[in-house]
Amino acid sequence: MHDKHEPDPRFLENLEWQLGRELRLKKRTGSRPRPGVRILKTGGLVVGSIVLGAAAMGASQQLSDAWRRELLETRLEVQVELARQRAALQLEALGLTREEVEQGVRSDRDLVYFELQIAEAEAAAKINELELEEVRRSGREPQGALSSPLVDGRDFVSEKIQVHREIALRHLEVVRHEVELARQRAEAGMISESEARERDLVAREAQLALESFDRQLELRRAYLDSEITAVEVELKLLEAEAQRRLGLLNHQREHFQRELERYETAVGVGSMHPAVAAQMRTQVAEMEGQLRLAQAELEIVQRELEARAKRR
Repeated sequence: MHDKHEPDPRFLENLEWQLGRELRLKKRTGSRPRPGVRILKTGGLVVGSIVLGAAAMGASQQLSDAWRRELLETRLEVQVELARQRAALQLEALGLTREEVEQGVRSDRDLVYFELQIAEAEAAAKINELELEEVRRSGREPQGALSSPLVDGRDFVSEKIQVHREIALRHLEVVRHEVELARQRAEAGMISESEARERDLVAREAQLALESFDRQLELRRAYLDSEITAVEVELKLLEAEAQRRLGLLNHQREHFQRELERYETAVGVGSMHPAVAAQMRTQVAEMEGQLRLAQAELEIVQRELEARAKRR
């Protein structure tokens, strides 16, 4: 069933089509180009045809580029408008949620998550606006690589990373609050220690995500200051992502290992079927395999970075 607080996907699809149509019509209004003058003289017909053919090819390429840019701008304009519409719908849903909280139908925690959803919707709109401005200035697709060049002296890459970082920070604050509540409930016996540890895992993942954006901004600055090359900045990004994944997997393994010990104890006293513990052992084994793979990926990237450092 569709959530009454979420926009209907069919409504969004129809809105996107209508907006795109209106924008395209607006851009195409005006006088049409006049047809070219037909060449009638026979002497110089061959030369004229060659010149005309070359000009047509050039015009075709320019027209293709112009259409590509127009379509790209139109798509981004529609995305900006849709993102703004989604943010407005989320604000409306927040108002409805506040009413339900006052009526006792929902808890205050629901407000926190709606506020986070609004922030995410506003961030999505901001990213789309930045990409649209980048396209208008550069005439090409928005760039996201850390080695991308500046556009008219403006660092769109860092600006977009900063928007993502702000949302990551907001998410971390919400998750940390949830962790504190979970710990209090665990101490009061309202939930198990296992459930509280699961919230710790979510908080750790949120923390690592924030650190990842900080690292991206640091690497971007180093590249723009010519401290590292384009290849090195991408390799160092791979290294940072591998380290983040390794750190998260280590925390997940610790959690699953504790769960396995708890399951095996329960099997020993006869309060749990052995098959359940066997499934947990399989999960732990899979986690160990993922850890080995993540470690190998990290070592490969680091060896390449070391080799490049020696060649300098």
